[in-house]
Amino acid sequence: MSELLRREMCEGVAFSSITDDRFKRERIYATLMMPLDKKTASANALLSCILTRSCKKYPDFTALVRKLDELYGAALYPSVRRVGDLQVITIAASGLDDRYALDGASISSELTELLCSILFEPNIVDGCFSEEDVERERRQLIEDIDAEFNDKRLYALTRCAETMCHDEPFAIGRFGSREDVAGLTQENIYKAWKNLLSNAEAELFMLGNTPPDHAYEGFRKYFEGKPRKMPPLSSAVPAAGEVKRIVETEEIVQSKLVMGFRIPKPKTAKEIVTVSLMSAVLGGTPTSKLFLNVREKQSLCYYCASSADTHKGIMLIDSGVETKNIEKTEKAVMEQLNTFVKGNVTDEELASAKLALKNSYLSVQDSLAAMQSFYLSGILHGITLSPSETAALADDITKEEIIEVASQCRLDTVFSLVGN
Repeated sequence: MSELLRREMCEGVAFSSITDDRFKRERIYATLMMPLDKKTASANALLSCILTRSCKKYPDFTALVRKLDELYGAALYPSVRRVGDLQVITIAASGLDDRYALDGASISSELTELLCSILFEPNIVDGCFSEEDVERERRQLIEDIDAEFNDKRLYALTRCAETMCHDEPFAIGRFGSREDVAGLTQENIYKAWKNLLSNAEAELFMLGNTPPDHAYEGFRKYFEGKPRKMPPLSSAVPAAGEVKRIVETEEIVQSKLVMGFRIPKPKTAKEIVTVSLMSAVLGGTPTSKLFLNVREKQSLCYYCASSADTHKGIMLIDSGVETKNIEKTEKAVMEQLNTFVKGNVTDEELASAKLALKNSYLSVQDSLAAMQSFYLSGILHGITLSPSETAALADDITKEEIIEVASQCRLDTVFSLVGN
């Protein structure tokens, strides 16, 4: 159950299948990855939305939806993520498992063909995408960017990460910027499409209980013999220098405090789990040090949590606080980290964090979308362990190992969003 079978089609293109008999639907993914670049980020993000509105075979949204309805109510999902210094553009197709289709129809073949048509044969006339589609999706993408700005917790986390990594690709938002999206032309979108098809590395997935051969062959017709290779990405984690402090003011009731740390960038599966476990003990669960001490015992904040990005080598600790408690909260967080480094970790804290972390890995297997995200993350780390195999690694991690990781955390940036 949930085992990965991975096949290389050519340089920079791989097909992975996960077979699991618990699901009645299948999901097929085409994921394209490019280094984050301010010049292309917004165009790539907008392109991913435009592609799911039509293609040459189904030249308007109505025709495309009619086709999806014929496939037992299938659906298309575009998404854009930032993974380390990569922009990850995905188009997913979800449909009924082949075994439930009438008359021996292969839904997986149809969905794969549709995905490839969307990518390789979009609705382009005279070198331009539809002006109507471009404008509609531009408005929607700007609304999505505005929504992230209006979520003040997310905004504070984003601003802290941008400040930490101001001279690194990671500082570029997954959608680029609002201004860049607003200024895109139809020609920009066309160039982005050509660039993605020529240069983006591709990770293709088939998940469900349908045999993967139909999807594999469908993708192979379009991708095989078209190698691509991304420029190498830096694997170094910049050292934290003098702590950067940024304060912004907004009309908000609850102020936000985000503390950004440079942490060791893991290379092996065990190192990834060790970093994640360290973050869980510190502030990743309701029994963590930050939750019990900073929030509960000292009542300094409404929430206090840590999250580690193992692809980038940073950890963010964020809190919702009253303005008068910002300095006290920062001091209390550092005190908890210092006691952690000194070895003040109980067996109960470690056991509770291990249980929570293992459950989070095992719960991945309850969702096809979560499994694709999990395996893609592992592939980008160079690791193809299953969720259950990853969860099992937590059992052998010792208190001394997580303390060693905690001892290498270095405060880099403090971002405060202060209410008027």
